[in-house]
Amino acid sequence: MADIAAITRAITSSENFQSELRYVARGGYRVAAEPRLFKVLENDVVRVVFPTDVTEVGEGTIVALVTLYDLRKDENIYAHTITAGPGVNILLRAIHTPMPVALPQPGKDGERAIGKFVQWKEAAWVKFLNDELELGTEGASAIWIGNFWKALDRMFGGGHLVNYEVPSHEAQFAG
Repeated sequence: MADIAAITRAITSSENFQSELRYVARGGYRVAAEPRLFKVLENDVVRVVFPTDVTEVGEGTIVALVTLYDLRKDENIYAHTITAGPGVNILLRAIHTPMPVALPQPGKDGERAIGKFVQWKEAAWVKFLNDELELGTEGASAIWIGNFWKALDRMFGGGHLVNYEVPSHEAQFAG
């Protein structure tokens, strides 16, 4: 088993992570010190995702900082943000490009999982907008954020969330 604490320290001290922290801070958000999702992928790379402190979302709100760590080279390959809203980052939209791909699950399962996450992100935003009318921004945001982490975990095959439990008020709205 990969050492979560050692990998987290290596990632958070990397220049690309620190650069993204500065970017995130410019928007008024903070990134948690501990990851929320951790998964060792094929080819000795590890996907580590850190939540932000956001409690109310709007389109473009930064909700997470995703990283890819290379175990062989002992380096963080990249860090980039994930935002609320219907869109997804360019790496998920262009999974068949020449750029090295770190699928969330092996082979075709990974490609299907990405496709489902892209679809979820679009549909969840419509649901958020409807929930916001009924529950207000705070209530709709709590539901969206909880479901975001569950959907992200499902993309990786499930069971990869760390330091997180779905709050009971979100469980009734889980989809």
